[in-house]
Amino acid sequence: MTERRAGRRMAALSPELPPARRALAVELRRLHARSGRTMRELARVSGLSPSSLSRALNGERLIKDEDLHAYARALALSEDETRWLEFRLHQANVEVSDEGRLRTGRSALLDHLLTLQEEAGLSLRDISQHLNSAGTPLSKSSIERALRHPDRALPHALQVAHVLINTLPEAERGPATRGVLKAALDTSPTNAALVLGANLALDTEAIAAPLHAATLTTLARALASLSESAVDMPQPSAAPHSPPGGRQSAIRPISEWNPFDLEVHRAVNASGHGTGEVLPAYVVREHDRALLSEVAAADAGSSRIVVLVGTSSSGKTRACWEAVKSLASKGWQLWYPFDPTRAEEALAGMRDVPPRTVVWLDESQHYLGHPRRGEQIAAALRDLLMEPERGPVLVMGTLWPEYASRFTAPPALGVPDPHAQARALLAGRLIRVPDAFDDSALESASALAQHGDTRLAAALAYSCDGRVPQFLAGAPELMARYHSATPAARAILHAAMDARRYGTGASLPAAFLAEAAVDYLSDAEFDSLGNDWTESAFAEATQLVRGRMAPLTKVRASAASRFGEQAGVAVQERAPDQAFQLADYLVEVGRAKRRTLFPPASFWHAAYDHMAPPDLFALSKAAFRGARMEWANALLRRATDLGGDVGNTSALYSRAAVAEHSGDLQSAEALYQQAVDAGDPLAWFRLAQKYERSGDSEGLESLARKAADIEGFHPLTDTQRLEQAGDREGAAALYQQAADAGDPYALFRLAQMHEQAGEIDGAERVAHKAADAGHAWLFNHPARWPQGLDPDGGITIPRGYSDEED
Repeated sequence: MTERRAGRRMAALSPELPPARRALAVELRRLHARSGRTMRELARVSGLSPSSLSRALNGERLIKDEDLHAYARALALSEDETRWLEFRLHQANVEVSDEGRLRTGRSALLDHLLTLQEEAGLSLRDISQHLNSAGTPLSKSSIERALRHPDRALPHALQVAHVLINTLPEAERGPATRGVLKAALDTSPTNAALVLGANLALDTEAIAAPLHAATLTTLARALASLSESAVDMPQPSAAPHSPPGGRQSAIRPISEWNPFDLEVHRAVNASGHGTGEVLPAYVVREHDRALLSEVAAADAGSSRIVVLVGTSSSGKTRACWEAVKSLASKGWQLWYPFDPTRAEEALAGMRDVPPRTVVWLDESQHYLGHPRRGEQIAAALRDLLMEPERGPVLVMGTLWPEYASRFTAPPALGVPDPHAQARALLAGRLIRVPDAFDDSALESASALAQHGDTRLAAALAYSCDGRVPQFLAGAPELMARYHSATPAARAILHAAMDARRYGTGASLPAAFLAEAAVDYLSDAEFDSLGNDWTESAFAEATQLVRGRMAPLTKVRASAASRFGEQAGVAVQERAPDQAFQLADYLVEVGRAKRRTLFPPASFWHAAYDHMAPPDLFALSKAAFRGARMEWANALLRRATDLGGDVGNTSALYSRAAVAEHSGDLQSAEALYQQAVDAGDPLAWFRLAQKYERSGDSEGLESLARKAADIEGFHPLTDTQRLEQAGDREGAAALYQQAADAGDPYALFRLAQMHEQAGEIDGAERVAHKAADAGHAWLFNHPARWPQGLDPDGGITIPRGYSDEED
């Protein structure tokens, strides 16, 4: 018996997949992996073809409703799991652009043809033979073009569709034909005009009737002949309902609304710059089931109101948007009253709301809590919902918990009731949205992040306790606060960023930040500060933004415990009175954006005076990598004076040094390489110095490339190609761009190019830049700058230290 072959690893999802389709594909993959079944086993149990399943799991096509249920039965999914899949499929089906095309650029007609070809199993040659037999021959290239770009070759695409549909069972031909015809009509207004010109009645009654087998061929020929002559375009349909007097200009089809215009929060880009115009994938949670049920009831003809209740940035508005998107393809409109004010527009326009309209009341306290009109608006909403002839309508709202409590709490005995109408309106209509993702939601979010959603990946990495929605909403506000900060607050944030990127602990003493910030300010900025500038700067930096985030937060527990564990002095004498923590996201922004900037002198003075031994050791290493030898030595001495333990800071390096001194050079180099992999700066320096002294430029270049790989820089293959082709100027320009970002390999190659051209000043500038970026080890800095560099980059002047002091 032959050994069973393992299944192939599934290909990565295309980065161009739109969010809802990607979310569906990721969920299908997750459930498939959990089942432990191979694709063929799953196909056999479900009755679906392996190719159909594969394409659904890769996001190349959307699985059909009936196939989804077969898939669910094959995996023995629970009722809840099946409902979640249905919801995801529904969201993916309505994820279309204004032109009726999927955001990937694929039209509905293309999806129909791909599905038909897969089910028919016909090759290009088979299709060609069928067309020849029918007397409508097409070349293979025309058939291939029709299958790839049916919207551009509509007559040929319809001929091919006719052949494919004739291979289906008789019962399936009618629905398949109607689907193709509808898709052809939807491809563009021009195609719709051509179909109308061919005198094909495609209204609801005709579509429901049996179709003649030659309909598609007739249509193709009619279109082919009509395409040579002008055809009058059909007149656009009547505008959406517009009440007399021009009121409610904000009512328009749901498909024409942008989610950001409805107050859905933008999510920060993975780069940290700006926000994305496409929302991250939506993670379905428990409250979505109840919300979807209410939306379905409204679509079935029963007016509904549903109000999501949750804390700031918990995902309320996004959940509402995801739910109402399903009504876009069913002709529903949306009204968002906000001009001239929310309350005024809502009260003035409520009587004119047409049926099949979503009334969008985001932040419903602005309507129901208005001091003079709140109760009137609540009463008008109750009338709208209770009058059958005005429905169906769907009222969607959001509230913070404190407002929900205020509007629904009964008044005290004998006290006037300020919210009687609002309480009656909201009774039984509130759906709670949890603050954080539960385990199931975190699992779904992790799967989406692993399949390319970089914003969800960032949210999972930098949020705490499952507060993913808060990060997605708050990170853009956090970046906006950072970019718009006053000079004093920004200086404190930059000092915190530099400390964290150099490896200090999260708790940063307030005294350190205040003193370190001084040299981050220009003379003019510092001269304009008042006496209380540190207090106002800390107050600004700790102010909360959306999502309950802040650039800096106070550390609850005193940093005394951390300091006391490492220092051999009385805690009460050395511990800082107050400490702050930099937001994790800003820590990453600092690492990415400030990697080539060396901190000014005030940073090092403040560190010497206020940091604990572990942080002093970390900063000493950073100073050494930047060739700031005076500060590297001073901080190291300070750490040991405070009782810090340095015994375990360079174990691999120590073993390598012992091996080298004993003459075992091979073992020494291997240990140095291990220490390099562990990030020991002494090992980087020692290995680079060894290559430099032996004239091993290839070894040094390899070390520089390894450093670039470790820090996440992309290989500079295009630049190397230009250099090899003799385009020195082009290569130098590209190396310069990478060097400006701190790429150690680019810095090494750029310096080499300057030296080879005899440009000594240019090579020296590159060496200084490398030192600022922490790569001074590339240039044998003890020989280049015997006393090291000062924080500002100048050559350190000898201080006259004695041997004992050193």
